[in-house]
Amino acid sequence: MNLKNKSLKLMFKSTYIGSMEMFRPATRIEIVAAMRRVRYEFKARGISKKKVDLIISIDGIKKHRGVWDESECLVMFHPIYRVFYVSHDSQDLQIFSYIARDGSNNTFKCNVFKCSKKKKDIFHLPLISQASVNR
Repeated sequence: MNLKNKSLKLMFKSTYIGSMEMFRPATRIEIVAAMRRVRYEFKARGISKKKVDLIISIDGIKKHRGVWDESECLVMFHPIYRVFYVSHDSQDLQIFSYIARDGSNNTFKCNVFKCSKKKKDIFHLPLISQASVNR
């Protein structure tokens, strides 16, 4: 799939598990550990998961609160050039995450999501990576 067309967007429903600040990861093991730490921390605290709509494009990753209308309820936006790493959890194929650098204070944030259908996230990960290459 070619993402050079700026109007091309990938939209899908998922469940937002949570986010956590972290130091710049050096290895894949640190990235997977951060993803699992987010899942564990939010589950231990009893924080409920939120249904969201993710929109992935050349511009970046947008998280909307259950509304397909892009003009309303924008919860989070990360420009694609700030997305540092995208991964899925090999133990649970419904879980995927991306790490984005915050421009204001140069910290990294791990954002974790759960897809509504098994293995669906694996098809989205290459698209996010390709979008960051074609920026």
